[in-house]
Amino acid sequence: MEYDLTARQKEILEKFTERVADISKSDWDSHYLTKWLYARNFDIVKAEEMLRASVKYREKMRIDHILEEYEVPEVLGKYLIGGMCGRDKEGLPIRIEPFGNLDMKGIMKSVKKTDLEKIAIRNCEQLLRECQYQSKVQDKRIDGYTLIFDMANFSRKMLWRPGLSVYIANAEILQNNYPEMQKRMFIINAPKVFPILWKLAQPIISENTKRKMKVLGKNYKEELLKYIDEDQLPVFLGGTMTGPNGDPLCSHKICHGGEVPESYYLDDSVASKTADRATISPGNDLKIECEIESPGSILSWNFKTEHKDIGFGITVKPEGSTKEKELIPVSRVDSQVLEQDGNIICEQAGKYYLIFDNSYSWAVAKTLYYEIDVYTDDDSSPAVEVTSS
Repeated sequence: MEYDLTARQKEILEKFTERVADISKSDWDSHYLTKWLYARNFDIVKAEEMLRASVKYREKMRIDHILEEYEVPEVLGKYLIGGMCGRDKEGLPIRIEPFGNLDMKGIMKSVKKTDLEKIAIRNCEQLLRECQYQSKVQDKRIDGYTLIFDMANFSRKMLWRPGLSVYIANAEILQNNYPEMQKRMFIINAPKVFPILWKLAQPIISENTKRKMKVLGKNYKEELLKYIDEDQLPVFLGGTMTGPNGDPLCSHKICHGGEVPESYYLDDSVASKTADRATISPGNDLKIECEIESPGSILSWNFKTEHKDIGFGITVKPEGSTKEKELIPVSRVDSQVLEQDGNIICEQAGKYYLIFDNSYSWAVAKTLYYEIDVYTDDDSSPAVEVTSS
């Protein structure tokens, strides 16, 4: 899709191009930069913040190398729903997600939090690569996709807050790093509880994205065929496309999920002999101090709690300062369900504090298992002291 800009929008684009020139890449043409402006309704300050944050995020996650470097866990390959299948009438790739078949609880018990983030990014990078290929084949710009979000088989047991929270959080990450990539979205077989799901997701969905969404019930075929030819739509969605041996599900291209076998469930790997253990009494917190001597060091963590959630955040007291600065705001995480892991680059020397917060609980103590590592250029780790407060 080419953008038809007004004179005012063209002026904003010109200024935006100048403002981000210091981070610009060779393949950032005016069309690419316009996407970021559209994503923030041509608010040049917000668009610049969004783009700069995305550049940092791509570096942190090594996104330019994720297709070659990230090894997808077997359980995600077999049970994480979705896949590319066919093209719409404009030549855009189609991604189909049979959401009603997703066993999110089983998935979350079988992988780490970062795996779910990385696989979502990897799927987007695969879509980008497919768009580049189709642009050459069709000799026109292809830079987006059509999404069919199938909620057939959705049940109330899927209204599970930790799973929905992770799914929505990943959707927000993709929206913030791949603007204007989704050209249209069909939500089909929408169940009666859809308004509940929409209420949860709506706050993070941009107005532009909302305008591209069509929510349909069971009579969706006629609407889909306005945009997609029958031979590009699998039989199970009302088209004529089949997979090997006449497979109506096109399972060779689309993972249809299903219940994850318990054999894939992770042992409480962080709750191992190598992990530290702490009990955080009701109304209190635990602060783990890491002294960082070398700027550029990487502070990494993973942790799990028994039975209940915990608040987690990070502050830093820069060298020479007496005040702590918030790096990651403390917020409650479902660490009793999904092992939490992550890392930050320590841009300043000083004392970094990992905070495990149980102050909101007045009756329940929390058992915490955690592992913390600090990586420096010389591969040496400063001592880690644990203090309670």
